[in-house]
Amino acid sequence: MERIIPLPDGEQMACMTFGQGRPIVCIHAPCIGSVNFQYQQTLADSYELIIPDLPGHGRSSALAKPYTIHDLATLLHRLLGALGLERPYLLGYSQGAAIALEYALCFPEEISGLILASGFSEVDDLYLHSRFSVAQALATLHGVPLLARSIASSHTDDPQTRDHWIQHASRTDAVTLKQLYAAGHSYRCTQRLHELSMPTLLVYGGEDTRMHPYGQLFRRHLPHAKLIFLPGVPHQVVTKAAASFNQLCRDFVAHEKKRETIPSFT
Repeated sequence: MERIIPLPDGEQMACMTFGQGRPIVCIHAPCIGSVNFQYQQTLADSYELIIPDLPGHGRSSALAKPYTIHDLATLLHRLLGALGLERPYLLGYSQGAAIALEYALCFPEEISGLILASGFSEVDDLYLHSRFSVAQALATLHGVPLLARSIASSHTDDPQTRDHWIQHASRTDAVTLKQLYAAGHSYRCTQRLHELSMPTLLVYGGEDTRMHPYGQLFRRHLPHAKLIFLPGVPHQVVTKAAASFNQLCRDFVAHEKKRETIPSFT
């Protein structure tokens, strides 16, 4: 079900909600929108899924001025407050992982854990720098339809699903998208990762070798985190290995729930 949530500053955010139970907030990558987590909707049999459209995506308000990942985390915090969510898990995919990280750094006591899929805490190699630069240029040149088709095609082979993704992503506001890519490109929080103590699951595709150093970087700074590489899977773990990824999410949340119920003897 889609909900339109008015925010105190006059903006609005659209979000999809499914199921009941422990809340999991899913944060999508740029130029996709809430459809990014279509393959995670099966988790709604056990959890409440909240999947916002970031600013400029879907029916969420566009942002006219430059903004940062911190600004997006603050905006997301206002949204979750309006929804009355208590200590959700945050699931961030690709650049969405950066927003989840910033949220966790700003509001550590207000979340139960992090699930970061194909994520990064900084952009520190030529490959990712070039990907961001090309995406920013396309957004500047009003290339949103091209980005939408390319991203949808890389995530799913199903024609009906691909068309649905393209239709949703093609509505993305170009100016807001350019600023979103710029915010992700400049974001760095590696030196602050030691501040995070909440349970964390890191998931990467085994074939996504250019992103593996970012997983290892997380592992060095988050020694308590669980790092998983899914064999034979590219960057798009949320769609290309949805069944395996979803099971990892279930196991992670169930494990942490079990830990919460174990009595402490002091």
